[in-house]
Amino acid sequence: MTRRRNTTVTIPLAAIRTETYERLGEYAVIAPIARGGTAGVYLGEHTYSHERVAVKLLDPFHAGHADVVDRMFAERTVSQKVSHPNLLEILHADRNALGLPYLVMEYLDGENLGDLAERGPVQIDAILAISTQIACALNALHAAGYVHCDVKADNVFILYQTTVGGWPRVKVIDYGVAHKITDTEIEATIAGTPAYMAPEQWRGAPTVQSDVYALGCLLYELVTGEHPFHGTLPQLMLSHCEAFAPRPSTFRSDIPAGLERLILRAMAKDPSMRPSMIEMEVELAVLLRTMNGVAEADLLVAS
Repeated sequence: MTRRRNTTVTIPLAAIRTETYERLGEYAVIAPIARGGTAGVYLGEHTYSHERVAVKLLDPFHAGHADVVDRMFAERTVSQKVSHPNLLEILHADRNALGLPYLVMEYLDGENLGDLAERGPVQIDAILAISTQIACALNALHAAGYVHCDVKADNVFILYQTTVGGWPRVKVIDYGVAHKITDTEIEATIAGTPAYMAPEQWRGAPTVQSDVYALGCLLYELVTGEHPFHGTLPQLMLSHCEAFAPRPSTFRSDIPAGLERLILRAMAKDPSMRPSMIEMEVELAVLLRTMNGVAEADLLVAS
């Protein structure tokens, strides 16, 4: 599977010198961690408590784009509306001395799921443990009134710590294109990552079932090592709206039949034919318990 490499790095905390790049309110910026399309992410530290944080600072090039600035501040609003152990917590939002927006976020020690998957096939039980937590996080987000709209491997962070059941702890990150479920006045806009977008999302009308579709695409990718569809942007749009991907068992013979059925149901073109996110969470946990005798509480209860 060919994937875009990102620039995320893990910094051993003991190896970091407390030399500041910039002060943002009560936080000192210490070292760069990663770079995205519109912002850089830096390691930061609270001046008084010395708590480690991640600081997301908008690049100057995008400061004049009101939609980009609005989306950045909207991430903080989403985080304020919902608190869940599998969702990234955004602690503070403000502007620096130059007027550039920034977010102060909890520091995550780990790597994103895209980098993990790039190294080779992921074990089925690990896929189930990770995806159950993703579904749990998305259920909380939906209950708070938001659709994530960008569920993908690069927006799932695998922490170097474990749940009670011994599985890696997961965080769903990046609320930059999250859509408020009850906002009927918003203009139809197409936002998301093409490899994971549901048919209705291509039409600018995402629903909670769009996140179910994206999770189905992510599961397909983790199981097979391939995205369901490939091609140019128009080809991807046509495929997601009209075509059917090969069965996952075509690429991987050890996939449980129940997991394959769940993936294909999640990727149904008609949103009403997809399982709910609650059904996804329960069925994934049951599949894991069937494989390993692990109780759902081991996955879903924060330790």
